[in-house]
Amino acid sequence: MEIFQIEGKLTVSWRDDVKAIVDKWLDYGVTLDEFKNAVLTKGLDKAKAGGGVAWIVDSSTANGVFSQEIQDFIGTDVFPAFTRNGIKYFITILPTSAITKLTVKNYSRKAGPNGLELIEVQSLDAAIEFLKQQA
Repeated sequence: MEIFQIEGKLTVSWRDDVKAIVDKWLDYGVTLDEFKNAVLTKGLDKAKAGGGVAWIVDSSTANGVFSQEIQDFIGTDVFPAFTRNGIKYFITILPTSAITKLTVKNYSRKAGPNGLELIEVQSLDAAIEFLKQQA
């Protein structure tokens, strides 16, 4: 179920079957305000309301990089907010673009120190299967 979109850049969806938010990124060229609204407002509000346990970031077809400001914000604000609100798993589907892959690796490594279990998978189907096994 789609809950939010930044046209041409991001679609945020809710998977009730596994209690997970799915961020499908196409382009990491967003502002900090756009990022905050998509993740900490739209996404996290839905996760809290639905008893979310996982956040899946599908960057498999994404291009670009997050600004350093957004990457820092993920570590200082986003991941702590996830753990405070019951998110246990941060699941990434890595991009094919080498530069985007570096961005994902950089911000993802901040998940563990913030109490999230970092899982890397090859596809959305693999992420869903992982979550079904945890239930």
